[in-house]
Amino acid sequence: MAPQGHENKMKQQPIKLYDTTLRDGSQSSDINFTLGEKLDLLSEFDDFGFDYIEGGWPRPNSVDEEFFREASKVRLGKSKLVAFGSTKKIRGKVEDDVVLRSLLESGVQTAAIFGKTWLHHVSNQLRATPKQNLEAIDETLRYLRDNRINPMKEVIYDAEHFFDGYKDDPDYALRTVKQAILAGADAIVLCDTNGGCLHYDVGEIVRRVKEFLHSDEGIKGRSVTLGIHAHNDSGLAVASTIEAVRAGATHIQGTVNGFGERVGNANLNTIIAVLALKTPYRLPKAIRLDKLTALSQKVYRAAGLRPREDQPFCGEKAFAHDGGVHVDAVLKGASYQHIDPTTVGNKMRIVLSTNSGKASVMGIARSFGYEVDKNDPRLQSMLDEIHQKCAEGFNLGLLENEHELLTLKHFGEIKTEVDVRRCDVTSHYAKYEGSIEHDNSCILKVRLNGKEYKVFEDAENGPVAISFKAMREALQKAGLPTNFRLVNYEVGLPKKWNVGAEAKIQVYITYVTDDGDLITTSGFHEDIVVASRESLIKVVLLLANRQRSKRRTPNRAAIG
Repeated sequence: MAPQGHENKMKQQPIKLYDTTLRDGSQSSDINFTLGEKLDLLSEFDDFGFDYIEGGWPRPNSVDEEFFREASKVRLGKSKLVAFGSTKKIRGKVEDDVVLRSLLESGVQTAAIFGKTWLHHVSNQLRATPKQNLEAIDETLRYLRDNRINPMKEVIYDAEHFFDGYKDDPDYALRTVKQAILAGADAIVLCDTNGGCLHYDVGEIVRRVKEFLHSDEGIKGRSVTLGIHAHNDSGLAVASTIEAVRAGATHIQGTVNGFGERVGNANLNTIIAVLALKTPYRLPKAIRLDKLTALSQKVYRAAGLRPREDQPFCGEKAFAHDGGVHVDAVLKGASYQHIDPTTVGNKMRIVLSTNSGKASVMGIARSFGYEVDKNDPRLQSMLDEIHQKCAEGFNLGLLENEHELLTLKHFGEIKTEVDVRRCDVTSHYAKYEGSIEHDNSCILKVRLNGKEYKVFEDAENGPVAISFKAMREALQKAGLPTNFRLVNYEVGLPKKWNVGAEAKIQVYITYVTDDGDLITTSGFHEDIVVASRESLIKVVLLLANRQRSKRRTPNRAAIG
């Protein structure tokens, strides 16, 4: 353990937050940011308040090279844009290194360079001697500082596989750190690149490196920041980062939502919330903690991924309550939450499931503005329907718009009539001499508010799309809401296995209204077209009711 005085001193030093979502996060196998998405996220990260934003590796003829060219036109207010690269080739001249030249030509003033620490990699990957590796570190960093193209104002050195290298040969690992400092590094970032180091080992090794920086005759007295970059292969990236901070690291690298190669990087969402709300360490003043959940969701959308509901602090389940005892206690003011959800921009939610009781229904009803007490008979009728739906396999869970519709049915009044009398969807597929014909048609007969409408549609779309198109035409004729469009379509896994094509499936469809509101409704049926149509009908019922009441969905942040 470090002396208490040392740790107290460290708590007074502000933490620097370094986001590498656009580079390391995009190395996740299911993420491929476009140029436009990277530029949008650059602005989001700057607005949130990160100290550094690592934009990528500006190699020739790459998306990242174009990104830095376009990013140079963006004025950042809070963050420094960083270009990433590696030490020069062992047998090449630093001034001839194409990757380093591209980095310098990117126009940034801050560079992050990674180099080898582990002798295993020096000999087997670089095919170099320990001395040659030290020379590569030295020449690269000095060149970045002193060149005719674009001398860097700040150089961050990422010591790759540092913890493995230190365990293998601590003397050589520290020599690489010293060489980087002598060559002009402003920050030394210790990387647990394969995520295999245990968190308490990370803390102990960071303490030893900190002591080395203060005691070595060649470098003591120099102003060098110590940082941490952890991967999550052992599920310990956040814990390792917190331990590193306790041991003296003040520069934290990670990604929003923990995106990254293999199983990901240290999750900045969790790290920021833990440090801000549970420790005395100082985060950058620019950080907008109450925007943390919104930032998380924006990055998920940019990545084209469904947000993790169980993510700490930012997930929909983070402050969700299912059991009747918990919900009853929360509604009475008892705390079952470790922080106030609003501090990170999240909110408390009630789950509807087979575990729900009257307290859950009462909390949901009150959240939509209905005056309800525990003796209201409507509580039981809604609870019975909840239990019936869940018993059939329908997942109500955290589907707030499904909650809204259920509440409207039992405590309000659904005046809009949508009754499908007939819907014939026909798919045509044929292959002629290598060419493919594929089209669908729909015959729809639907009763809307007492009047029957007949619609025929055909197009080169799928069966769901053509049935939606027919429904939309009928809705327009009836003057019912059509001011929305589909933005996401997901199919859940069947609840029972080995039931084949007869399995009931649940679809989750998200729509966006012309006002920008997101509405997610669900359908449940053996036929995916019928399940999808159920979702569509539900969104129409909700919007029609909102139009009548001339009010939007109430803020559910404060339930009870």
